[in-house]
Amino acid sequence: MKKEAFWAEQYRRHIGKMVGACYRYVADWDLAEDLAQDAFLAAMEKASTFHAFGSFEGWLKKIAINQALMHLRDCPEMVEWDENLHGREVEEESNEQAVPQTEFSQEELLETIGKLPVKQRTVFNLYAVEHYSHSKIAETLGISVANSKVLLTRARAELQQRLKVLARKRELVVSS
Repeated sequence: MKKEAFWAEQYRRHIGKMVGACYRYVADWDLAEDLAQDAFLAAMEKASTFHAFGSFEGWLKKIAINQALMHLRDCPEMVEWDENLHGREVEEESNEQAVPQTEFSQEELLETIGKLPVKQRTVFNLYAVEHYSHSKIAETLGISVANSKVLLTRARAELQQRLKVLARKRELVVSS
């Protein structure tokens, strides 16, 4: 019974963060909840593999992220990771203005990131949120380092464009 109480407490304490971690990758709350549930069950099954080298929360989060990545590997959008991106860089227009200095809420940022194409979103999250190197991303996703860099560049450019649009919409609302 003590084991059940432990896992019930861990569930209450960590499931929200696990759902959030999954959501960053799949951009669908219902799916993120399902994946987090599956990840929590996997953690219970793999409890013997936790050796307290890091935090328990970090271990759970890593399992949740891996669950989301496994799901994405099965998605049709992810089947062809290598789009022959090698050597192609995103052209940045030099006359573009930067995103206005605007405070965005966490929800707005998550929603904006969630609108990225799945490959860009995945690489962006692994790089910017999880702090993976491009070589680790390439290894994890089975792509080249060059493709990881191109997808990150594209993700950043698209995020910048989407945040500019969001900032302009706010200005219009304020001025009207």
